[in-house]
This record gives sequence, structure tokens and C-alpha cells, in this order.
Amino acid sequence: MAVQQVRHIAPFINDVFVITSKWWDERINPVTGQLEIHRGLDIATNGSKPVYSILDGIIHSKGTDSSQGNWVVIYDNNPSSTTYGYATLFMHLAQPVTYSIGSSIQKGGYVADEGTTGQSTGIHLHVEMQDLNRWGGVWHWSYVQSDYLDPTVYMGIDNIEGTEWIYDGTPVPPTPTPS
Repeated sequence: MAVQQVRHIAPFINDVFVITSKWWDERINPVTGQLEIHRGLDIATNGSKPVYSILDGIIHSKGTDSSQGNWVVIYDNNPSSTTYGYATLFMHLAQPVTYSIGSSIQKGGYVADEGTTGQSTGIHLHVEMQDLNRWGGVWHWSYVQSDYLDPTVYMGIDNIEGTEWIYDGTPVPPTPTPS
């Protein structure tokens, strides 16, 4: 299959990446052996490549734990006082994020490198998205599909495992819709 061009934006710039686990797929967790819903989208390059923000935003929270590894939540820097905007969660980063909570990050700004920290079976990036207007500006941890946005729609790629994509670094503003 040929490498396809990303239609909107992606967290890798000028690096081919592949969908290794599609968004909202029921699967066996390779680490625990349990059946689970995969809330995010897993994408991988051919090594530990730089990961870039897909939002103009604020570093809302970050951490390291045994499940998610090194992770960060970036909130949309929405100037409207009546809405909160969108948020992305990146997991399994190679190293902890160096930004402080509350720091601004530009769309296309370096976040960290793709990694395999936490419960991970290889180097990749796990991406989740939410519309924070539903939760009063707070990330809502759940396993309900309607609580999340499909990151493939936001990025402008197909939610098909094994497909390869490349993003040239020229963002086209997407219009995400809940699934």
C-alpha cells in the first residue's frame, strides 16, 4: 500500500508513520492478556522520532506511571471565555515532558520523543482526544466512546490498521466531530 498524505495535521512531521492499532478497537491487551477497549490511536514511525503538538495549547497535566508511561495532556488554547476547546493526550513518550504545567505550546511545537514507556510492546505514540466543553474544561477518564473524539478525523487520516501516512508540516484546520 502506498504512503498517503495526511489531510489536516499529525504529531509527526516529514516522517512516515503507520497505524499500529486503530482508534476504539476491542482487543486483547498484549501486556495483561485481558480483553479491553483501546481508547486511543496507536501510530509508529521506524524509530523514536520527535512528537509535535497538534494544537496551539497549554500543558495541562503530565506524568509518568506504570501503565501510560510518560504522558502529557495538552489543552487547546481557545481564546473564547465560554468554551474550553479540545485536548490531546499523548502516552508512552520516551522521556518526561520538560514543559511546566501551564506552559504554552504552539501547533507543531516539539513535545517529546516517541517511546515505549509504561505498558507498551514497542516504540509508538498513543493519541486520545476529547472535547472539553462536555466536561467543564477537565479531562474525563472513561471507557465510553462518546466521551472521546476520533483523532483520525481530526488528523485527516483513515482509521485503518496498517496504513502508512506522511504529514508535510502544513496544517489545515480540521473540524472534529464526535463519533
